[in-house]
Amino acid sequence: MNGSIATSEPGAVTQSPAINELAMSLIGNIGRMDFQERLAEALKQHVSVDAGLILLYRGESAPKILFNDWQTHRGLSDIRHYLQGPYRLDPFYQLAVENEDDGLYRLSQIAPSFDRTQYYREYYQHSGLHDEFNFIVSLDDASKIAISLGRKRTSIAFSEQEVQLLESLAPILRTAVIRHFRDLRPETLDGEGSALQKALAQAIGNFGRSILTERECQVAQLVLRGYSVKGAATQLGISPATVKLHRRNLYSKLDITSQTALFALFIDAVSSARNVYEDPLSGYLAKRGQLTGELACN
Repeated sequence: MNGSIATSEPGAVTQSPAINELAMSLIGNIGRMDFQERLAEALKQHVSVDAGLILLYRGESAPKILFNDWQTHRGLSDIRHYLQGPYRLDPFYQLAVENEDDGLYRLSQIAPSFDRTQYYREYYQHSGLHDEFNFIVSLDDASKIAISLGRKRTSIAFSEQEVQLLESLAPILRTAVIRHFRDLRPETLDGEGSALQKALAQAIGNFGRSILTERECQVAQLVLRGYSVKGAATQLGISPATVKLHRRNLYSKLDITSQTALFALFIDAVSSARNVYEDPLSGYLAKRGQLTGELACN
């Protein structure tokens, strides 16, 4: 990739089952509403990541968050603060704006004296991170996608083997990102649709992720979007009988027995959700459990 400056020995990277699995996952999820979430999950299956973030850089506008699962001690407050201005000092943002080359970049290499910068003093040192990579992908002359993968200070830095894996994945990732965001789902970048529609789509994409298996989540999300058993089977590339099996299992885990009950649970969970980036079920079930316990004690 042009511009990639993450180091590895020339010719050391070879194709592996991990690359093939990641490639198949990326290709299979292109065009889906939850592409960002599936992309992050695919990466995390092979590389440990404490903080994942996908941003859209467009012109002079503030970055737009397309995906965020930062698990730092400040969580969402860190991201909100970042978008209020510190992003202008972010070496990755400056690189994306000033450099035409796509590629994989490591923070320690693009900013060797990073711990002496204003950005580090005023923002980054409070994030709890100490090692970070960004995939930079150009969609057009004014728009770029940045996929950030970070490690906390309590975790070891990315290993050479992990760096090689990320470098090998970069061309495939670039192709998938361009195909999805530029060719198939440009509306996710252009801001079309109401804020409510966007929040609803995000909530559906996150629904059940803390409780259900990946396949059960997919089935639940398709049911919530109105797909029939046959339609869900077509979307997932599995048989209707398998869809029914996953549906039965997820109903059992959620203690419901019908599609109507699933919709009701979704509405209740979303209504009590703290933000659109978390699984709405997580907080809802915790509150319900707490309430049940209080009632039992009375």
